[in-house]
Amino acid sequence: MFSKNDLVVYEDSGVCEISDICELSFTEEDPRTYYILRPIFFKDDRIYTPVNNPKVTLRPVISREEALSILHSISQAEVHSFEGLRTTELEGRYRAASKSHRCADLVKLAMSIYSKTRKARRSGRRVSEIDDRYLKRLNLLINGELSVALDIPAEEVPKLIHAEIEKRKS
Repeated sequence: MFSKNDLVVYEDSGVCEISDICELSFTEEDPRTYYILRPIFFKDDRIYTPVNNPKVTLRPVISREEALSILHSISQAEVHSFEGLRTTELEGRYRAASKSHRCADLVKLAMSIYSKTRKARRSGRRVSEIDDRYLKRLNLLINGELSVALDIPAEEVPKLIHAEIEKRKS
């Protein structure tokens, strides 16, 4: 169980602070204990999630060491090919690959999509809406967690990632 003021990663909402833990009753049933989460980068939002809900992915933010390890692994990240898939199949694969909500898995998926979109642009093809949407969402999640773990502004993370991508090209 987490404590008040802990920083956690909540599914697709990214890094959140646990602003409170309290008993609430949203229905006729008995009250349940809920975490009240405040997304770090969307401060006006509030998320209510039951403390003991096995369907919810709620985990601690990665450590500084893990963040540095993930950053340094970008230049050697295995890139999966998602070429030739129909739209629904592609979205299903992306959803499955990001389901763990682990930062390292999100980085691998982002690198695969980035590689695919870069290849498309170089050959004069347009980037699919699904690729663009997932890459933007993944970048928000990755940049948010790495910035908190490294204690740097989120705007600085893309520069670090880009430097690692450049190593990959060399």
